[in-house]
Amino acid sequence: MKFRQTLVTVSPPAAHFLYPLPLWERARVRGRSALLCCLALFLFSYCAHAAEAEPKPGETIGPSNWQRIQGMVGENFLNRVKAGHTVKIKEPKNYRPIKEYVEATEKYSGKVRLGPNGELIDYVAGQPFPKIDPKDQQVGQKLAWNFFWRWLGDDYKTGGSVEGGKILRTAIEKDGSERRADLVSYLIFPRTRYSSSPKPAIPGYEHIDFMQLRVDSYPRDSAGTTSLEIRYDDPKRADDLYIYIPSLRRIRRFPTTQRCATLAPSEFNLDDINSFNGKITDFNYRYVGDKKILANLTQEKFPFRRKAGDYLPLDEGWQVVDTYVLEITPKDPDYCYSKKILHLNKVTYDTHWTLAWDKKGEYFKEQFGFFMPTKLPDGQEVWSVGTVTIVNVQNGRSTLVTANRLYNQGYPPTLWSLATLQRVMRGGSIE
Repeated sequence: MKFRQTLVTVSPPAAHFLYPLPLWERARVRGRSALLCCLALFLFSYCAHAAEAEPKPGETIGPSNWQRIQGMVGENFLNRVKAGHTVKIKEPKNYRPIKEYVEATEKYSGKVRLGPNGELIDYVAGQPFPKIDPKDQQVGQKLAWNFFWRWLGDDYKTGGSVEGGKILRTAIEKDGSERRADLVSYLIFPRTRYSSSPKPAIPGYEHIDFMQLRVDSYPRDSAGTTSLEIRYDDPKRADDLYIYIPSLRRIRRFPTTQRCATLAPSEFNLDDINSFNGKITDFNYRYVGDKKILANLTQEKFPFRRKAGDYLPLDEGWQVVDTYVLEITPKDPDYCYSKKILHLNKVTYDTHWTLAWDKKGEYFKEQFGFFMPTKLPDGQEVWSVGTVTIVNVQNGRSTLVTANRLYNQGYPPTLWSLATLQRVMRGGSIE
């Protein structure tokens, strides 16, 4: 690792080289020079310490040196390290967006701008704002849109690559008891398509940002519960949310306030999915700064190994990642969170750590997500979510969701419709 040195030049006033100085003046100059020399040594020591502060591959962090990762992980996670958990640092893995996404960014981003209410204008596909200026007064809003329109494929099945084809969800109570609940999720982006025809949008669906189906398959009492969520481009149009509940044998439409309801049995709600799933124009954003944090972009065991009743990964290594720190606050004072902090990967714009505060402003939840490499049908390597963990620090409960994705499956947009929910209601399947 290269150390960055800060040099402080210490020079007495040039005049004393031309004219003799009185003894008292010479003492004053010598005293000031000594003070500046001490300052220079302090600055050098500080800069060297800062350079050393970044954990290096092969290093193990534990109770004796937890300060090495202070500020790089969630507060609750750091407390577990102080108490005995160890973290091993590994070699970094980096990804790059697929070439079609890069080409779309180059083709369309020059025309994109923000509207008076923070909405996107003239957006087609790709990254809306590839050039980020920290001094830009709208940088927070731009980071939020870059996050929302990060590359996530044309469509995907979450859980598609897991053995059994399901999302594995484990809810852990404070006493260590566990409950399992399996499900599967399908998502499509009909107006931003990079690999599947038609491109860049499906005719008739240009006004829809995404559509998602979630189907519970275990335990038996909730199996068959199916939800349909539709996000519209219009900032004034609320999401559609429909849920089929087997015990009622009917499909119900839920209000948008349901987004804060916990998805039992878990500590996630709808807006915790993908770290932040709220409608962009319903929130305010502030760029906090840049930060190096710990993340895992190459999850090795799936699910990762852990002790029963605990959420901490035992064998997985961590790497240092450069992130933008984005603060999110709701425009609605009755929203379930008063603030969320996202740590956005500067390349992929995925979130590695998410921190949340409740309506009273008290620390509430922290969430970290692992990623892993996967291949597209055309052979390009991309990244998929692996295991995501959320911890409610107030009630001591945690939830792990393990599910990587199968991208670009070519699903028809008609799959995301009330007709699909009715088919499930009659005993049919999604696909």
